[in-house]
Amino acid sequence: MAISVTDEKNALAQVVEKLHGNVLLAVFSGLLDADEVCDVNSFAFDDPIFLMETMDLRIKDGVWRILGHREVSGDIPIPEYKVWVEPPGEYRIQDIHGNIGDSLTSERAEKMRLQKSFSPAVVETALRGFHGMGPWRPFFDELTL
Repeated sequence: MAISVTDEKNALAQVVEKLHGNVLLAVFSGLLDADEVCDVNSFAFDDPIFLMETMDLRIKDGVWRILGHREVSGDIPIPEYKVWVEPPGEYRIQDIHGNIGDSLTSERAEKMRLQKSFSPAVVETALRGFHGMGPWRPFFDELTL
């Protein structure tokens, strides 16, 4: 899919997984001309700059234009998160769908993120920041792998 970075440039993105009203979205560094027609199979979709959960509203509304369909690369990791569970008062692993699993050591939990969804506007603003077309805000680091 194409996400507008400026009126003239679009970034490429791919839905990695559909969730309840949200999607896990991989966004890639390459830019296309906004009016460029492309074959999605001609691009390498295996090294995203951003991997985040976001609402699917811009996709449903056609603001983020679908360019085609292709398999998701096995190189794109499906994130795992930490979640605090009471009782017993410990961090556990949580998958993208909210299923809670095994206990985490404090060292591993420290390196993991809590599950979070970002608005489409944050995705677009972070893309402009990444490409030097707007400021990079420190919280955009949460969108990176």
